[in-house]
Amino acid sequence: MAAAHSEPGDDPAEAVRLRLLETAEGLGEAELLRLALQQAVAALSGFGGLVHLSGAADGTLRLVAVNGLPGPLAHRWDELPFTAATAPTHAVTRGCVTWSPRWPAAADGDTGLSGGLLAAPIVLDGEPVGALSVLTGAAPAAGRERFLVRVAAALGARLSRARHRRTSGAPWWLEPIAVREQVMRQVGVGTWSWDLDTGLLDIDEVTESLIPAAGLDAATWDHRIETWMERVHPDDRPDAQAAIDASIATGQPYAVEYRVVGADGAISWVELRAGFEYDDSGHPVRRAGTIWNVTARRSRLAWLVGLLELHPDPIHVLSADNRVEWANRAARELGGGAGAEMTGEVPWEKQPSLAGRGIPELLASARAAPEAAATAELTYDDADGGPPSSWLVRAVEVNGFVATQMADISEQKAAAQAEAERSRLTTELNEALIRALDTSDVVAAITEHVLPLVAARGLIVHDLTGPVPRLVAATGYSAEFCAELEAPGWPQRLTAATDTAVPRFFSSLAELDRNWPQLTPLARHGGTGAWAVLPLIVGDRRVGSCIISWPAPRDFAEREKTLLGTVGVIIAQALGNARLYEEARRRAERLQQELLPGDLPDTIAVRSAARYRLAAGEEVGGDWYDTIPLPGGRTLAVIGDVKGHGLEQAIAMSIIRHAALTVATLDLPIDEIMAHLNDVAGRLGPLTATCMLVLYDATTGDCRIAGADHPPPIVIRPGGKAREADLPAGQPLGQAQVPAPVTETVLPEGSVLVLYSDGLLDTANRDAAPLTDLLTRYAATAPLPADASRRDPWLDTLCDTINEQLPPDPERQDDAVLLALAVGRVPARRIAAWDLPRTPESAQRGRTLAAEELAAWDLGDLTETATLVVSELIGNAVRHAVGIGTDVGDDVAGFLRLRLLHLADGSVTCEVYDGSQATPRVRHPLLDDEFGRGLQLVAVTARRWGTRYTEGGKCIWATVTL
Repeated sequence: MAAAHSEPGDDPAEAVRLRLLETAEGLGEAELLRLALQQAVAALSGFGGLVHLSGAADGTLRLVAVNGLPGPLAHRWDELPFTAATAPTHAVTRGCVTWSPRWPAAADGDTGLSGGLLAAPIVLDGEPVGALSVLTGAAPAAGRERFLVRVAAALGARLSRARHRRTSGAPWWLEPIAVREQVMRQVGVGTWSWDLDTGLLDIDEVTESLIPAAGLDAATWDHRIETWMERVHPDDRPDAQAAIDASIATGQPYAVEYRVVGADGAISWVELRAGFEYDDSGHPVRRAGTIWNVTARRSRLAWLVGLLELHPDPIHVLSADNRVEWANRAARELGGGAGAEMTGEVPWEKQPSLAGRGIPELLASARAAPEAAATAELTYDDADGGPPSSWLVRAVEVNGFVATQMADISEQKAAAQAEAERSRLTTELNEALIRALDTSDVVAAITEHVLPLVAARGLIVHDLTGPVPRLVAATGYSAEFCAELEAPGWPQRLTAATDTAVPRFFSSLAELDRNWPQLTPLARHGGTGAWAVLPLIVGDRRVGSCIISWPAPRDFAEREKTLLGTVGVIIAQALGNARLYEEARRRAERLQQELLPGDLPDTIAVRSAARYRLAAGEEVGGDWYDTIPLPGGRTLAVIGDVKGHGLEQAIAMSIIRHAALTVATLDLPIDEIMAHLNDVAGRLGPLTATCMLVLYDATTGDCRIAGADHPPPIVIRPGGKAREADLPAGQPLGQAQVPAPVTETVLPEGSVLVLYSDGLLDTANRDAAPLTDLLTRYAATAPLPADASRRDPWLDTLCDTINEQLPPDPERQDDAVLLALAVGRVPARRIAAWDLPRTPESAQRGRTLAAEELAAWDLGDLTETATLVVSELIGNAVRHAVGIGTDVGDDVAGFLRLRLLHLADGSVTCEVYDGSQATPRVRHPLLDDEFGRGLQLVAVTARRWGTRYTEGGKCIWATVTL
């Protein structure tokens, strides 16, 4: 059910709408009619609205205002005779509000609309002069009808005043015809009519004044349309006839401009507008309209068009659908004449290469702000493969058309780009020379940046900082030419020939021959045509020379000479710094070599390779490494890093490294070795040092690892991936308050251990993932050889691969150490071990077992010496120690362990294990002492002997040889 409507006075919104209309001041008819329509349509929730007023002819209503309705639909209401059965005509003729569902019929008889019009009369001076109508979906309620009546009444009350304020004359519908005719004569507009049945033209006196312009005699011409059409310019006649035919076919008015030719050949322009008059049956019988002599306007337009036609910049005019309506000569000549094909086309559709260049966006910007210029820079590719052309395009929208003017800025753009490129290359050259460390870096920077900067091809650089000139670069020449430059004596001769204190430029071979004829043969051999000779001078000292060459003769602009002179100064400074750096680096490398171990010692069943790389600076660093062979087939690998660079760090590194060598001879557990190194580092003052110890026993595969804030080693087990050892970081040396944590594992035969310093990692977060990935790929591609004799080349290649690819930082801010170990096992056949009771009889038993094993090893010549050592070691353990697995106070429990190791040809190591950690010592007994000479005999008989502590006691060992 529809909601009830209140009276207008009860609806605040309707009251406001009426108030707006009633108080509107200073509005003309159009504004007043538009305001009334807007308020009426909004209040009645309508679809659109119409205003009709009494037309010039009696008994008709003429449409004067529309709101919300499309043009084709509104045109059906252009003129309504009072006899038509419509709501607007009924409202005027009956003088009351009317609602009607009837619409003017369309051409096919179907309006296509539902609903109807609610119309109220517009009353002026007591007489209805028009109707205010609103299109609604259904008949409105009575309250809405009353509101529309009030809006129409307010409109009528203000209509005459609006007209009076604007013109002080009568409304157009009351203006007499005579007034309009007078105005038309004043502006030179005539009227004419064409009888379609007789073909005769009827003209007024204004039109008669245009007849002579068409080459006709106003008194004698026959007034036939054919005679008039013969005077139309031949080029315009087809278009004029087509417009007439189209108008006749559609019944629509037409407007056309064309040229007429006078008797003297003079050209005049006329503008015609016309519509049809119909008989009672609706058949067209006459065409009537206006004619206007527009020759003066056309002359100005022709002058303007000619000006635009000859304008050197391309100009286009585009319609609302982005088609080119007109283009001047410069525009038509674009693309070698391809621009002439653009007329009537959408540019980016006609030429797909223009798509994506920003043209639609430019046109849209112009249309968004009419009469304001939108500017864009567009670049077009040359159809013939030449360089692209750049244009500055200004677009302006006027009356629905967009005019564009293109200014060719290709040369300015190319010059700006060239200047930007020179600036970029110069900046990159400065940055590259700042980063350059040695001479090779300087030469690489010149080759990469200077030659492109000046479009040169050849480069020769000599270094004069040494005792004799030295050729350091020859780029862009044949191999034969470079070989000649490097021949004995040539660097000296070339340096002497180019001895100059200022840059010299030679544009051709003839110019070079006139100034430096001694260089002509060499230049001819090099196949070049122009040269720039730049002396490289630092202060008052010449450090080198640089010769830049071009393949063909060329003229050197002053700007280019200035640029090359500046480049020469920059290169000279960089080359001088490079030579200082190289000398300092050589000193640092010599010092570093003295402090590092050099060739690593041979160790039992372990192959090793190491690499040390200095940082990018000139100072030595604090990274170090070593491998230390220990008794019993064991190897201690050690690596460390004293943070920072300089002589102080190098000295601290040397002290710690030699302390590690010294403490290692004590054969202590690795946590105790680390404790001693911590004490040494603590006495060296405020520094940060890290360390990693790896103790590997080749007889058992046992591996013990202890670290002091050093990156853990990476382990590659046979057939597996590289993984970091699971090891607590520990505290740096000199700062540790607790013993270093120790991790123990067993490594299978063929495992690889990689120890390294922070210089091989990303220093920001010590990420070892790149290194482990590289090791995994290397081991998968080339597995460790099973033959131990072939493992050294494998380890060398591994170290070189890591050193070349890591770290990613090309400036190498930290020095780096890499130590790779391939671990093996002592064959079981070369190891013999027995557990013996802790009794005096075990000495005899030990001698027997040792003699039998030596015979099996084909070492019978060592039997006498080895059995003596075994007997004395067991006897010493029985007398002075306790058995394994027993307390100190127990004299009979526990056992002793005897182990023989055949680790090298011609030698045997004898080991006796007991349960006591008391350190044995050699005594010097008196002549009448019965005991105390056992260890003295061992020390005299064995090549080496010593003691090491185990988890439950100690091991006394001695090595005997032939």
